Amino acid sequence: MSRTTEATHAAVSMRARIGGYAVDMVIFAAVAMIVVVFAGFLLLATTDWAKKDPSDPQFYLFLGMIGVGAPLAWTVLNLGLLATRGQTGGQYVAGIRLIGEDGGRMSRRAAAVWWFCFNPLLFSWPMACVAGLPLAAILAAVPKVSTLAFLLALLTICLVSPLIALVSALVDGQHRALHDRMAGVAAVPAA
Repeated sequence: MSRTTEATHAAVSMRARIGGYAVDMVIFAAVAMIVVVFAGFLLLATTDWAKKDPSDPQFYLFLGMIGVGAPLAWTVLNLGLLATRGQTGGQYVAGIRLIGEDGGRMSRRAAAVWWFCFNPLLFSWPMACVAGLPLAAILAAVPKVSTLAFLLALLTICLVSPLIALVSALVDGQHRALHDRMAGVAAVPAA
């Protein structure tokens, strides 16, 4: 971030960033519950309302809908919010918005980079549970070292990303996390 941008825009507090993250995790829990209920409804509908046991493909489809559906729905929701408002739901509640390093509106490209580059909103402990466990059950049926390595790498990223974001924001004078720097954005108080 340039000196002029640092002088022009006040940094948000760590309290606001952590509060926004906590609210986002509550919103994620609601999104995940909606996905689980939808997947469960489809499983019930395809098993004649639980009058017969689900087949293996039906059960794996249920798990796959949760493992893929939750991160997909969460990503679509937040990329839409970032593109239109420059903030996630939790950031809105915490009074934070994201801007480009030049002080202007965050670009769509920057929003995508911010979201996918080790962002703890996508790669989080709750995401590891909600998406990782169903995917682990599905991948257990595929006994390949490459699938196990992929799953372990994804789970490791989900476990480490929140810590990397916290530490990087704590040591930065503007409280910018690693994913903020990678995307070229800054978190500022919402006007």
